[in-house]
Amino acid sequence: MSSPSFPSIELHRHLEGSLRIQSLIDLAAMHKVDLPTTDPNALAQVAQVLEPMDGLDAVLAAFDLFQNAFRSLPAVERLTYEAVVDAALDGVRILELRFSPGFMAQPAGLNWDAMMDAILSGVRRAEQEHAIAVGLIAIVSRIYGPDSARETAAFAANWRESLVGFDLADVEEHWPAKEFSGPIAPVHKAGLPVTVHSGENTGPEHIRDSLDWLQARRIGHGVSLIQDEELMRRCADEGILIEACPTSNLRTRAVPSFEAHPARALLHAGVPVSINSDDPGLFDITLSGELHVAQAHIGFEQSDIQAATACAYHGSFLTPETKRSVLEATPEWDFIPLG
Repeated sequence: MSSPSFPSIELHRHLEGSLRIQSLIDLAAMHKVDLPTTDPNALAQVAQVLEPMDGLDAVLAAFDLFQNAFRSLPAVERLTYEAVVDAALDGVRILELRFSPGFMAQPAGLNWDAMMDAILSGVRRAEQEHAIAVGLIAIVSRIYGPDSARETAAFAANWRESLVGFDLADVEEHWPAKEFSGPIAPVHKAGLPVTVHSGENTGPEHIRDSLDWLQARRIGHGVSLIQDEELMRRCADEGILIEACPTSNLRTRAVPSFEAHPARALLHAGVPVSINSDDPGLFDITLSGELHVAQAHIGFEQSDIQAATACAYHGSFLTPETKRSVLEATPEWDFIPLG
């Protein structure tokens, strides 16, 4: 993989969805886990989501093979390292990598704190080898309910110095945002900013609830925001960034086509928007490819790509000092003022 000419920033990438097919095969052999096939090309057809599915639930169900790779601490370290390296080789200079400790630990009952140590080890090793700055975001998997959210919030508060943010992910219609307001209160007390998967396959009222009940500062996907002009104005006024994921949104049928994706319309309405890959391993995509999709199919001009990059820079949860050091080392970002 060669680096694209334009360095990029990614705010919405899942560790669990960033795995290499060959790593699935290698780790299955190490853990003595059966796979449908050990041929990489054949396994890709089984493990990856390469066409639009019936909806978000169907795409989430496809995660089983990826989830099952996290069966040991060495596997966690390796998969984290590879995810960061792959981003760096694709030209990403600032990466926010999110993970659900409950989801990752489940197959082998791994200890969450030990797993966090392994994740940090993988990140540090990749950062030493490549020009990339990484921030980690802990995820509540809504499917596990509010009790798991309390456990994840306590975990995140305990690891506050090693995390940059907190997230709620997967299908949102089964658990209203208000059900998680109390359970994640320790996150706010710890000063961790919150991003929420919302408005992906649901209406804009879910985005509003995420802002009101969960104090979200960013919204993952958020495609239905375009349906509510008043809420769009609120997001523009409050600087609520939309983490747009074009191919993911197409394959979960959140949008009917790339051309129908609202990312450019939202950006031109004053809403901060960034372009992201979501799950590059699951979808067999790259962030540079998503930026190409934005230009080739969604109508982004080069000025829009620069505007989205600036939005991502300012919306990133990494510390100002970390971001500034990357900015100063990236002359291609001369359109982003130092500050």
